[in-house]
Amino acid sequence: MRAFLMTFLAAVAVLPPVRADEADDMLARQLAAVVRDTRLTELQRTAAAQILARMGPKASAAVPQLMQQLERLRGTEFARLQEAVIDALGVVGPAARPALPVLARAADRGIDIEIAVKRTAAAILSGGDDRDVAGLIEQLSSADTSLRLRAAKALGAYGAAAVVAAPSLALVLGDRDGDVRRAAITALRLIQPDAPVSREILQAYVYDLIDADDAIRLQAVRALGKFGPAAATVVPALEARLNDADKDVRKAVTEALARISPP
Repeated sequence: MRAFLMTFLAAVAVLPPVRADEADDMLARQLAAVVRDTRLTELQRTAAAQILARMGPKASAAVPQLMQQLERLRGTEFARLQEAVIDALGVVGPAARPALPVLARAADRGIDIEIAVKRTAAAILSGGDDRDVAGLIEQLSSADTSLRLRAAKALGAYGAAAVVAAPSLALVLGDRDGDVRRAAITALRLIQPDAPVSREILQAYVYDLIDADDAIRLQAVRALGKFGPAAATVVPALEARLNDADKDVRKAVTEALARISPP
């Protein structure tokens, strides 16, 4: 087992350098893939789940795969692995809330699994206290870009429970880092899904219209088009992209303008 883990960690160590939050997500997904790999022994897969548990909230990217794994198992099949997966979901915190229905369906698979489910469900549901949200709001003003990004993503995971963070997230919409701005947009839409689009959100998308990445420009154009007439103030910025170097962006701009200012 030790040799297996050392080999895995050595392989991760030679990956290209990335930002801290991206590295966490990458590691979490790789460990989750190990958990789901039926070619490995239960002991090896369980060890990967236990490493995810030690990552805590940083393992949030693994939640979808962990949910799938738990759904695939039946009864007390690989009980030790099931318990490790359930425990890993618990320490992720609020970001694992989508797993609650899956956990509920697994609760009758034996007394040990039932206890693990109850423990994990309680941890997920109690994870959104005011102190956590306050700490994340404070991180939004950190000089460390990765901390600002992680805080914006985490606040979004709290949903409406983090409504107090909305004003601080609105300020982050003008962040110098595009990933942070986009995370703040997503968080605000999750926290206040029925709120009308704000001038600050529109401006955040406008920043993306001049991004060097074709995909990001395209995403911004399409998002602005979906707002329809509510995005009228950004028409000049969109018109400036009618001659964009990317044909898909040019086409999307034409479509967005038609939605915002219909004939």
